Amino acid sequence: MRISVMSQMHRSFSIDLPSLIPLQLPSRRETHLWYVIPDEVKSTSLLKRYSQLLSPIEKDGVDQMRGDELKKNALLARTLVRTTIARYQTNKEVDPRSLMFKKNVYGKPEVDWQNCNNQPLHFNISHTDSLIACGVTVHVPVGIDVEDKERKIKHDVLAFAKRFYSADEVNVLATILDPEVQRKEFIKLWTLKEAYVKALGKGFSAAPFNTFTIQSMPGTEGAYNLCKTSEVTADPPEETKKCNGGWKFALFDLADSHYAAVCTEDDQANEGAPTKIIVRKTIPFVEDQLISERIFL
Repeated sequence: MRISVMSQMHRSFSIDLPSLIPLQLPSRRETHLWYVIPDEVKSTSLLKRYSQLLSPIEKDGVDQMRGDELKKNALLARTLVRTTIARYQTNKEVDPRSLMFKKNVYGKPEVDWQNCNNQPLHFNISHTDSLIACGVTVHVPVGIDVEDKERKIKHDVLAFAKRFYSADEVNVLATILDPEVQRKEFIKLWTLKEAYVKALGKGFSAAPFNTFTIQSMPGTEGAYNLCKTSEVTADPPEETKKCNGGWKFALFDLADSHYAAVCTEDDQANEGAPTKIIVRKTIPFVEDQLISERIFL
């Protein structure tokens, strides 16, 4: 379903931009993922309007990027975060410019609610040169990662995996004889691991990639388990001892060009219930499109 925002919504907080279409907050069992394709945002005037949404610090960050493409993508990333979060404040219309952000002690960005009685909304952002995505949940932390399917690996896949992955994951990759399939599986694992570390929100030093194992769940498509290693060593012995049901994973194709991974904490209220991922594509203030709704175990 595609909605042309410019044609349907009235102008409010800006004389140049229409209102965002308000949405209900995700349920505890949902993750909403929004994405934008930078190459589809071609209007210079629209980009200038996007820059009006940013804080002075954000504008400085954009200006410090080298090259027009990097500046544009940085601008779109901040715009996507602000406009996505503003959609979910359904009790009243919120100007995306009014949102404030802070970082936790490990540097993960968060919304600064300033003691307002808002739902505890969490977000996370990921991007490549050709796609920018923002994931949203309530009550539980979320981590997302997107990776280009055609991403090249300069080194031998297995040699590279031995540097960063657990022994179990390396063994799985070693059973794949087709080099192209092996490369793709390597990227899928990387995407899932990035999403988990970002959901933890403690930085990569708190969870090195070789200290945990991601395993696909038998009989499912796109669902995975997290398994902790017994200890961190150069060559861990009995790798997978216990699979942790406290985190939920989903891996899926995005825009036919990327792998997307979502990781959320499975809080007690969910009790292991399936996760619903709702994906929407957007050009903020211009067009929103519902892409998919999918259940992951």
